Amino acid sequence: MLVYFKRVLFCFIILIQSNIVLGQNSSETKNESMAYSVEEMLQWDKYPTFEVYDSLMRGFALSYPTLCRLDTIGFSEQGRLILSLIIKGDTIEKQYKPKFFYTSTIHGNELTGYIMLLRLTQYLLYSYQNQDERIKSLIDNVDIYINPLANPDGTYFGGNNSVFESKRYNSNYVDLNRNFPDIVLGDHPDNETYYQNETLAFMLYSQENKFSLSANLHTGAEVLNYPYDCYNSIEKTHADRDWFIDICNVFMDSMPDNVPSNFFKDVSSLGYINGGNWYKVYGGRQDYTTYFNNTREITFELSNSYILPTNQLNNYWNYLGNSLISYIEQCKKGLEGFVRDSLTGEGLKAKVFIENHDSFHSEVYSLEEGGYYYRPILQGTYSITYSLEGYLPKTITNLEIYPHQMKRQDVFLVKDENSIKDFKDNNNDSFYLYPNPAKGYVVLDIEKGEKYIGKEYRILNSLSMEVKKGRIVGRKTYIDISEFKSGVYIFSINNSSIKFIKQ
Repeated sequence: MLVYFKRVLFCFIILIQSNIVLGQNSSETKNESMAYSVEEMLQWDKYPTFEVYDSLMRGFALSYPTLCRLDTIGFSEQGRLILSLIIKGDTIEKQYKPKFFYTSTIHGNELTGYIMLLRLTQYLLYSYQNQDERIKSLIDNVDIYINPLANPDGTYFGGNNSVFESKRYNSNYVDLNRNFPDIVLGDHPDNETYYQNETLAFMLYSQENKFSLSANLHTGAEVLNYPYDCYNSIEKTHADRDWFIDICNVFMDSMPDNVPSNFFKDVSSLGYINGGNWYKVYGGRQDYTTYFNNTREITFELSNSYILPTNQLNNYWNYLGNSLISYIEQCKKGLEGFVRDSLTGEGLKAKVFIENHDSFHSEVYSLEEGGYYYRPILQGTYSITYSLEGYLPKTITNLEIYPHQMKRQDVFLVKDENSIKDFKDNNNDSFYLYPNPAKGYVVLDIEKGEKYIGKEYRILNSLSMEVKKGRIVGRKTYIDISEFKSGVYIFSINNSSIKFIKQ
């Protein structure tokens, strides 16, 4: 409790200092610190009005249509757009890649990351178009999603033309970084009766996009804060703790030599810390993303000042720009591949588990569409098991991961015949269906009863309405159900039937 009080007091003092530097009592200074046009903003020494921010994001998409597109994460409680720019590059050589997500200013008055991410976006797009080899390699191998402003209502609490009345909270006075489901306290750890619009939008966006690595940018201190926030390191550590420390060191080592001697040293002399060892947070986005979505996220505290003086914005980009890029580059090394059905070649959503290493949701899963997976991991030799219900698990032993490289390991899983037979209707020993649950197709397999060959089959939905019929062509008949909606269906031949589930 004492540590938390010191932290709050420290942040309060910093906020007062930053307000004095910015001239909070001078409307002229406030006005001069705001950019009222995109042209003004591109000097990177002002904060944007909300309209300028919106125009800048749309301008990126219009200026670089082959490299990126604008996406909407959702809407704030007051109806402002929460925007994300998706940078995928113009190459089609690699359809499936790791997905990376930068997001900033979930606390509306913590603005350094807001400007850093806007400038990073411009730098990535301009550098790619101008054939910068480093940036081309990065964007060709990683899909990058950037959300500079996660809490627009808090940032523009006093109106769309100024950030100097900004608040930590959203328009309902809810701290959005305490509003997520929590590992320890469960749903609604902040005792709010419902999740805010912003929270729901980010939860859905992360679930839909399956990010491999992300970072949540804050201010109020200068430190990298890695999971977990709700546990200190004595209580529980992440299975990839050493990996987190390694990438934190890469971030620190990527800073230029001319950074101030005390830069990123106010919380830890190392520049990074286990979140719960600093102070505990419940309902934070970092732990939600890392634990519930089986991915990895770090909280970046980028400056002691909440609202960095505008004459320091260019300096901080010079301090942090290279490190922000280096963090994304972590997605270019580790382990990737595809998990597919050995019979059909269709991608599978399988569990990718590192033996004697993974625990507490640190495993990853391949994508249901395509079967692609990416697993960030330190160099070393590992045994990795790929598993999915209805299939025989497969373990790859002595798989060597090399430093600064991406290892490719594809796997084909074989259906487990014993599991298949479990789906057979107990009252029918003549035929059965698999897989169950199914996605794109089911296989009708006739064990005995050749009498069924040539007969008509019918498939009924839960309302007993016929949705498909056809003829049995042989020992095995493949039936396309890709157009079916999710739900329970009944497969029927004459008076015999089997229930199956369409995912």
